[in-house]
Amino acid sequence: MDLEIVKIIQQLRNPVFDWLFYIITQIGDQYFFIALVAVIYWTVNKKYAHKFVFTFMLTAIVNTGIKEIVQRIRPFYYDGIQTEPRWETSGYSFPSGHSQAAGALGYMAYDVSKKLSKKWIWYIGIAIMVLVPFSRVYLGQHFLSDVIVGVTLSFILAHYIFKLVDKMGDNEHIYTLMLAPLFVLSLFFVQNSDLYVAAGGFVGFAVGYYLEKQYVQYDVKTDFWKQVLKVVIGLVIAIALKEGLKLILPYSIDEEFNPTTLDLIFDFFRYLLIGVWAAVGAPLVFKYVFKRH
Repeated sequence: MDLEIVKIIQQLRNPVFDWLFYIITQIGDQYFFIALVAVIYWTVNKKYAHKFVFTFMLTAIVNTGIKEIVQRIRPFYYDGIQTEPRWETSGYSFPSGHSQAAGALGYMAYDVSKKLSKKWIWYIGIAIMVLVPFSRVYLGQHFLSDVIVGVTLSFILAHYIFKLVDKMGDNEHIYTLMLAPLFVLSLFFVQNSDLYVAAGGFVGFAVGYYLEKQYVQYDVKTDFWKQVLKVVIGLVIAIALKEGLKLILPYSIDEEFNPTTLDLIFDFFRYLLIGVWAAVGAPLVFKYVFKRH
């Protein structure tokens, strides 16, 4: 039944929809997450950005754990499912990681809409939680059950994780740092690219956030043009770390779909550096380059 649903949805395929849903699916990808967190952390509210990162990473870990247990192959491996090389995603299918990201984004939109009393933000969150999962089925990367479970589980988990972070009070940086070793320990039991990426990013951000809160204490408020420059400079360096290190580190030829243990370690290292840069490196630079007068 799940396979037939994918085939039915793919009957809608045309060049316009192919382009549209490929763009929409990027909302659930790493680049969008990094950019969104960077904007919030560097220009709006560091503590709230931490809450979102903490939530996103924990939901990602749960999602990856379930994938490793279920080990369901993706729809495009079956006859009759259409796909293109640029669409194909590595790893297992259930539950959907992009839908997990959409669920976390959706809950953040819901939370922000309540805090600011602006319903249109919640409507954007709903759109993300519908369109991103649908795009994954349309592109042949997931079954309908994959995306429903991914977005629903993530949204529910986000609700409770937000409450958990609130209970940490002003010691959230300490509790986050205490959790980092568990991420590293999990790598000894699961050889999964998504887990290494999430663990590296979380550990880097946890260390960086602790150092920033204890020693840097950067005030994100500044002039609008400085905010724009901060985001541009910060993201350029983050992307340089993410993609540039691939040119330096000796990855295998097919590292995306068949990563070696060394590839996984390099992924952990890359995202650890991105997390450290985002959480403490960039604020330290901004503090002295964009001084308030």
